[in-house]
Amino acid sequence: MVRLPSFSKMNFPNLSRVAATVGLVLVSGSPRRRQILAEANIPFETVVPGADEKVQPGLSPGDLVMDLARQKVLMVGKMNHRAYLGCDTIVVLDGEILIKPRDEADAMRILRKLSGRQHSVYSGLALYDGKNEVWHRAFEESRVRFNHLDERSLIDYVASGEPLDKAGAYGIQGMGGFLVDSVEGNIDNVVGLPMHALERLAAQFWDRYAR
Repeated sequence: MVRLPSFSKMNFPNLSRVAATVGLVLVSGSPRRRQILAEANIPFETVVPGADEKVQPGLSPGDLVMDLARQKVLMVGKMNHRAYLGCDTIVVLDGEILIKPRDEADAMRILRKLSGRQHSVYSGLALYDGKNEVWHRAFEESRVRFNHLDERSLIDYVASGEPLDKAGAYGIQGMGGFLVDSVEGNIDNVVGLPMHALERLAAQFWDRYAR
């Protein structure tokens, strides 16, 4: 099982400054994304987007997750001069995008495909400057290798309910950690909120906002 980072021990000075001075609004229904920001001692508010995003055909995985993150922010409607953060995560195996499973049978199908293989996890960020009406976007890719999984373990895991609201039908930060053999890249990206990429966006945001 891989070790998750301790966000409470990390420093994010630019993100902290944007959040404290401008006001950060996380546009997400993800409890884990809220937990990461809270662990990192970043003050924020939460708005849950009200509809599903639309997958635009023909986009690369990186462009796709940034576009999905942007769509979430646009669902907020009327915005003021604060900083609005949208995030989205997808799993890609052999060119196929594996989103959240439709049901338990679909979750089993996805996990069987991932068993013993390496896949890519893409997380996209869209940070909107409501004052200047400027977008700051980024994405990260991490590679995750699964253990070879027996059918009984998969059945028990799917029965727990955890896979049903997760891209790729697993949560590395929860019970699904047992599925993972190794990670190449940032683990926080696999969790769904690449904090170092977000810190870089916050630096760009502040440089533009403070002019």
